[in-house]
Amino acid sequence: MLEKILVYDAPDAMGLDVRVVARHLGDLLPQAEVETRTDFFTWHLGQFDPEQVEVLTDEVAARLEEREVHNLVAPARRDELEPVTPESRDLGVVYVADQLQDVMRVLLKHEERGPSFLHLAYITQCLGHWEAGEVYLRLQIIQHGEPTIISTTGFVEAPALPREYAFRRAHLLSFGMEEAAEELDERFAGAALVHGDARIDRVAAGYALQAVFRQMFGEVACDTPTCPLHPAATHDELARAHLDEDSRLCDRHARMLITARGGAADAD
Repeated sequence: MLEKILVYDAPDAMGLDVRVVARHLGDLLPQAEVETRTDFFTWHLGQFDPEQVEVLTDEVAARLEEREVHNLVAPARRDELEPVTPESRDLGVVYVADQLQDVMRVLLKHEERGPSFLHLAYITQCLGHWEAGEVYLRLQIIQHGEPTIISTTGFVEAPALPREYAFRRAHLLSFGMEEAAEELDERFAGAALVHGDARIDRVAAGYALQAVFRQMFGEVACDTPTCPLHPAATHDELARAHLDEDSRLCDRHARMLITARGGAADAD
């Protein structure tokens, strides 16, 4: 049974309030203790003695730098294609998700590891993985495991944009019509999440639920488009799963949670 959920802040994520996420999880899982913390690295490095912190900070920074992706072209295709940098796509820092997770995992305290603990670390950096047969790094929003990592930048950058929006925006920018492109952004604001979007907490809570269900039940996806557990490949799908007025846990997943709460109450 899941006993404790640790939610780590991403202070640079505009609009994100992890207290909102924590309250949502606490309402759904009253048997679990939900705690909010500062960002993952600040919190865990802060648990060491002051004289150790500087050395560890430098060591962690070096490991993170080694794991940054500087060319988004798949390694197998780099001999035939020009490099594509994250900067050229305005992505900021990009990590291969499992490699970043390896760095973070070693900082977890032994007494806070195992299936009864769920660490949810929000970050602003991009996550991705090398998909077999694909030319470029595939961006992703969430990396499940210990700890679970959720990229808030991924909310915007990982899902595919609505086809009409992407085509028209590229067309306007190709003619240097930046102001018209900004107007188009406003028109499509409901269909595509943008940086600093006021709705970020709802999406952040939805992906936290995905982590909860994976940890508690081994559930990794849902076929119901309006369930927050539905895997969103496009902005349209993300909006429907997390932002639509009908967005909520589907009947099957809601019953699973109710049953788990009943079992926890019986155990008490």
